[in-house]
Amino acid sequence: MAMSGLRRGLPFLIVLACLLTEGGAWGAERNRPGEFDYYVLVLSWMPSYCRREGRDRKDRQCDASKPHTFRLHGLWPQYDKGWPEDCPIGKRPWVPAKVIDAMRDIMPSKNLIIHEYRVHGTCSGLEPAQYFGVARELYERVSVPLRFLAPDADRLASPEEIEREFLGANLWLEPEMISVTCRRADLIDIRVCFGRDLFPRACGANEDQKRLCPAGKITVPPVTP
Repeated sequence: MAMSGLRRGLPFLIVLACLLTEGGAWGAERNRPGEFDYYVLVLSWMPSYCRREGRDRKDRQCDASKPHTFRLHGLWPQYDKGWPEDCPIGKRPWVPAKVIDAMRDIMPSKNLIIHEYRVHGTCSGLEPAQYFGVARELYERVSVPLRFLAPDADRLASPEEIEREFLGANLWLEPEMISVTCRRADLIDIRVCFGRDLFPRACGANEDQKRLCPAGKITVPPVTP
C-alpha cells in the first residue's frame, strides 16, 4: 500500500473538507445524501476472503501468482449510531468507466466499486470521482504493519494485538479510532474512522470492538495458500 499521506491531493482535500463540514446527521432525516456524522474506512484482509469464498468464485484477486494483503473495501458514511445506505440522489447511481479503472489497483473488483458507490457513496453527497478520490486519499494514509506485508503461514493473534500493531505503524491514530472485525475467528477487516473534515476521529457505536470481533484469538491467514 502506498504511504504518501496527503501528498499531492492536499489542496483537493482542504476544499472538499470545507464542503463536507457544512452538513451533518444531527437531527436530520436519515438516508439523506451528505448528512452523516463520520466516515469509516474499511480495509479487507484478502487472504481471509479468498480462503472462505473467493477461490470458489474464481475471483482474480485470489490468484496466488499475484497475492494481495489489505485492499480497500469501502468508505462508509456513518451516523454515531447506525448508518445511511442507498441514499436517493435523483438519478440512477452510475460510476464512469474511467473512475472504475482508476480504482482497480486498490479495490478487488468492478462489481464491488459499483456496489460501494450505490450503497455508501450516494450517502456521501459526492459524485463518484470525488467520493473515490477521498477513499483513495484516506486509504493511502494508513500504513500496513510489517507483519502483514507477506505472512506465509497462519498466525494467531488477539484483536487487541492487531490493533496495537496498526497503532504502532500509524502514530496519528488513537485506540478509539480503529477496530478489528472477525468472522468465525478469521480476520476480516480493519476499520479506521475519520471525521467529515477527513481528520481521524473516534469511532461511533457501530465500530464497537466487542461486537465486531468477540473472539479472544483470531486467525490471520497467509498471503499465499
